[in-house]
Amino acid sequence: MTRWVILVAIGALSIATLTSGCARLGLFKRPAPVTLTKGPAVGSSAPDIEGEDFAGKRFKLSDYRGKVVVVSFWASWCKPCRDLIPHERALAEKFASKNFVLLGVNLDDDPAAAERVIAKTGITWRHLRAGGEGNSIQQRWPVELLPTVYLIDAKGTIRYARVSGHHLENAVETLLAE
Repeated sequence: MTRWVILVAIGALSIATLTSGCARLGLFKRPAPVTLTKGPAVGSSAPDIEGEDFAGKRFKLSDYRGKVVVVSFWASWCKPCRDLIPHERALAEKFASKNFVLLGVNLDDDPAAAERVIAKTGITWRHLRAGGEGNSIQQRWPVELLPTVYLIDAKGTIRYARVSGHHLENAVETLLAE
């Protein structure tokens, strides 16, 4: 019995020592929430985006002022971007009759790669062909991670950033109700 008590005491002392050492090293700290270190901030006016879609027609983000707009930055080589397409399709279909638009901003160096993904996945919403790194859009919207999704209200104010899934759908519904 005393042997068992000694082993339990040694175990408890070891755990206490290990725990306090880990705490001092900061191993139990929760990571800080993800924040955007670059790019337009939530609450700010959305910088205009201007360019050509994949049909060669010019358009601007400001053409959609008065509508709730989802702006989704993506690239064909980005698997999480491609995984987001079915949800974006459902979103575009659900809110098609509302004051809503979904715009993609493609950051591929090779437009043909993006066109293949658009054709293969049956994307029907408009996409701006931004081009690769260092393009003029990325100077105003310096996206660090893909996919990056912004939600802009009808007044042109960025209301959400890096939102997806049911959170995006709920946010769109909230803005449409305003």
